[in-house]
Amino acid sequence: MIPARVMAMAAPAERAPGMNSTVIRTLLDFTRGYRWVVPLLVLLSLLAALAEGIGIGLLIPLLDTMTGDSPSTPSGPLAEAMQNFAPWAEGGERILLLALGVLAVIACKTVIVVANTALATRVNGRIVHELRTRLCRQLLDVSYAFFASREQGKLLDTVQTQTYRTSEALTYLVTMIASASMIAMTLVLLLFLSWRLTLIVFLVAAPVSLLVRVGTRRAHHVGRATVQAYSDMAGRTLELLAAMRTIRIFNREQAEEKRFRQASETLRRLYVKLEVMIQALPPVVEFLYLPVFLVVFAYAYLQGIGVPSMVAFVVLLYRMQPQLKRLEQARVGLASSAAGVTEVADLLRKDDKPYLESGTRMFGGLESGIEFENVTFRYGSEADAGVDGVSMRIAKKDVLAIVGGSGAGKSTLVSLLCRFYDPQHGSIRVDGAPLKDLDLASWRSRIGFAGQEVELVTGTVYDNIAYGCPDAALAEVAAAARAAHAEEFILALPGGYDATLGSRGEGLSGGQKQRIALARAIVRKPDLLILDEATNALDNVTETAVQETIASLARTCTIVIIAHRMSTLRLANRVIVMAGGRIVEQGTPDEVLRQDGQLARLQELA
Repeated sequence: MIPARVMAMAAPAERAPGMNSTVIRTLLDFTRGYRWVVPLLVLLSLLAALAEGIGIGLLIPLLDTMTGDSPSTPSGPLAEAMQNFAPWAEGGERILLLALGVLAVIACKTVIVVANTALATRVNGRIVHELRTRLCRQLLDVSYAFFASREQGKLLDTVQTQTYRTSEALTYLVTMIASASMIAMTLVLLLFLSWRLTLIVFLVAAPVSLLVRVGTRRAHHVGRATVQAYSDMAGRTLELLAAMRTIRIFNREQAEEKRFRQASETLRRLYVKLEVMIQALPPVVEFLYLPVFLVVFAYAYLQGIGVPSMVAFVVLLYRMQPQLKRLEQARVGLASSAAGVTEVADLLRKDDKPYLESGTRMFGGLESGIEFENVTFRYGSEADAGVDGVSMRIAKKDVLAIVGGSGAGKSTLVSLLCRFYDPQHGSIRVDGAPLKDLDLASWRSRIGFAGQEVELVTGTVYDNIAYGCPDAALAEVAAAARAAHAEEFILALPGGYDATLGSRGEGLSGGQKQRIALARAIVRKPDLLILDEATNALDNVTETAVQETIASLARTCTIVIIAHRMSTLRLANRVIVMAGGRIVEQGTPDEVLRQDGQLARLQELA
């Protein structure tokens, strides 16, 4: 996998200068259940820097004692305090005590840093886990219309990859907090050692910080292009896998390989560019800070500052340099991760997405029937009508066949019936009550559905048939399989009902998958059974047998069948013919055929 820190996209260019602050606010919002963590991380970082500073400060009396010189003239309060360490000890005894003191405070600093890292890592893992769970919940809650307007590759990229980038962004933020805290404490210690030398450091280091800011902004723009390339790559991969049969039957392997190679090459170039920028930053910053040390040495020499104090100052300044590099590198990384954080935050937003609110009235079963009253639903523009002004009634235990050409509105009608969408005009009433007033889960629990596009889940045959009734006994699942004429081939599978199927039902024919889907609908014992071209992949003999099962189910439930084959019409007691989103013919099959309209022409073509 390409490292997440280089797979990032920034927001629009005009927002670039303030992007890090925007991302930080978003990340802090993600951590709202762990508000105590940031203050604790700051405290631990301050303590670690203080412990290191004290350990380095003890070098002043240690060097004085080892050289046997008289104590150096203190250059600041910290140096004076260190000179007063164990004044009663002399010679080798004092050297031993000072060495032990240095060892003790550095060991304390090490323990604090390890605790800081462990805390940050554990909390980071919990936050990202909760983000993934929230994204899953969001995708399950949002209206089905949301998926019709979004690229599946982009959604996959957000859930699978951008959450990982968000994890890295949190790591960068923690690094920034820890490094900034340690730098602040180190600066205080440097001021206490020598405020003059500290001022010199500020003046010399300022241009370096400006150069790093320029690099950060550049990484931000490159990151924006990189994440777009990665999103394109994810979409290309998803399309490649989904269209494999089409690609091969039309001999498009080489063309698809070329498109894939181009997408991969674009991603490679941007990845290398951003990775070089991130990895080159530490050595460049280290080189740019070299003049700082030279100026410190020169100033200390000219001012006559004692060697022990100068050594302690330089060592403390040197120990601050890794924190400066970590801080600047984290800033660049955070800028490059801005897009991942933004993508996750945008997908979690609720104010810009459609939702279907469940009603409160529990549905216990169909009593009289379902009515469509002047129902209109459009997917996009006014000209793009799924259904337009549809009025009809489906009585209890009706077998209704819906017939029409492609794009006539048949599947839209079924989607409205399942309440994947709500109509923009008109109403759907169930036993006289508006469908939107019904509790959504209780309504759908009384629906059985089987379609031409069979969606199986990863699991056993039993899992797939019992998907809508997870508590169904094996005997009930087997009975449904027999009714769908699926048991014979199921028992021939290795493991029978315990045979494992992939999400695409690899190894099964289209007809076998359709029969499993039909068994899944039957086992629910629904009040409303919807069959959307559910037998179009079956051979004539199997289809005839399945139709007999459907006919027997008509005694216990209401059935809606979307059909192209005229043989299906013999199951129906009512038929509607659709064209352009409207009902153009309806009645009993014989009545509609006598009208010598579209249904009659379809019969002639059959």
